[in-house]
Amino acid sequence: MGIRHFALLKLVGKGPAASGTVELFPLNGRSQTEREQLSQDVVKNLRDQLKINRDYFSMLVVGKDGDVKAWFPSPVWSMDNIYDLVDSMELRQQEEKLQHTLGIHCPEDSGGGGGGGSFLGYPEETEDSYLYRRSED
Repeated sequence: MGIRHFALLKLVGKGPAASGTVELFPLNGRSQTEREQLSQDVVKNLRDQLKINRDYFSMLVVGKDGDVKAWFPSPVWSMDNIYDLVDSMELRQQEEKLQHTLGIHCPEDSGGGGGGGSFLGYPEETEDSYLYRRSED
């Protein structure tokens, strides 16, 4: 598996109540995250650029190339689906080869997915229970 570097972008609210944060961290469950507040203008510009509607929930997976790879119309309770999608991307596969060559790996790596499945307190979902739409290339 190796270590995946990830950015989590949260955009909430509308108009003057709009706010957001960006969190940067590798998804190995052990690293310190860096969090930065986003201004209303940045939130508006990101929504416009990524075509995110302000009126309902959207979760997007954006590749390191800046392209939207998948849209989720509801929260995803198991990150394994996201990890599988990310691991199938060409840039991620190149990154994984480089990490392997350099001997970089996650100490908790037991293979497959993101290390555990569901969030604590929520029932485990079956593989077919999540919905997402892959972006057209």
